[in-house]
Amino acid sequence: MTPGASKPRSHRDDVTLKDIAEAVGKSVAAVSRALNNYDDISPATREHIKRVAREMGYAPTDTLGFIMPPLAPRATAPYYSEILTSITSEASQQGFDLLVATSDNGPEEERVYLRLINSRRVDGFIVLWPRWRDTRIKLLLDKHFPFVVIGATNLEGNFPKVFEDETESAHLAVDHLVSQGHQKIALINTPPDLFFSTNFLTGFRDAMRQANLPVNEEFILNSGLTQKDGYQAAQNLLSKPDAPTAIVVADDVVALGVMAAVQDQGLEIGSDILITGYGDILLAEYAQPPLTTIHRPTHLLGQKACQILTAQLRGEKTENSVVFKPSLVIRQSSDLALWL
Repeated sequence: MTPGASKPRSHRDDVTLKDIAEAVGKSVAAVSRALNNYDDISPATREHIKRVAREMGYAPTDTLGFIMPPLAPRATAPYYSEILTSITSEASQQGFDLLVATSDNGPEEERVYLRLINSRRVDGFIVLWPRWRDTRIKLLLDKHFPFVVIGATNLEGNFPKVFEDETESAHLAVDHLVSQGHQKIALINTPPDLFFSTNFLTGFRDAMRQANLPVNEEFILNSGLTQKDGYQAAQNLLSKPDAPTAIVVADDVVALGVMAAVQDQGLEIGSDILITGYGDILLAEYAQPPLTTIHRPTHLLGQKACQILTAQLRGEKTENSVVFKPSLVIRQSSDLALWL
């Protein structure tokens, strides 16, 4: 069908990309890419599709979408709270609203994404904590729907990513513990379906190898994201005949549970056993003792992701990959001399 041959439908309030695609004789993917100014759609076709969309009453919602698991507020409240605050603030600065929805992983989550896409309630998504073979990212790529990912991912594709150097983060923690004279170092990692866990484990193994230290596979555990999970993982480690003298924990909330388990065993944190976390949440600074941790630039991650997505929606050139370097915040949980 030639551009001039299409006959747009009458104005409606619920026009979808599929409606526009049928009107212009193009695929939904082509319509989406045209409306978002992708270069692989010719200028003439882009303008034609935009004109038909206007005539049908289609207009951007100026709303970004963010979907998180329903248990997130309990499991990782500090991280989600800070990231949401950052995204909401930056979205407002850019003239956008933020629609937040919740869904468990699996088929229901995909249905939520499809419902928001097809109902035209959002213009783009921010995807947090990529998973292995992440179905969310695959869906958005298939739909050619605008999005940005916060976190490293193993999926290939031309989509923007904003993340911290998770491998280097593990290096910093291990190097610090080694500098304190420790060799029996354990790792309590995040759930294995998160790609973060893979990168952090890689960094841990590399750092141990570079320090000429053996990796005891019994000292490497995956954990859920709650304090209770951390408590149970620490109990597992401390029950071993040859227990570790230092523990790297890949999440601050989990690390707080680890600290409680260590103290319940009558051990002194920072002396008998050293502990490091990840995230640098506010509670880490006020733990007893204060928790040594990797500083995650959470506010900057959310802010940059939002800036990239809104620029993409305006048809502007954007960065495709932004990496923030980590830093180690040393506190008493790994160096009791700081009390002196």
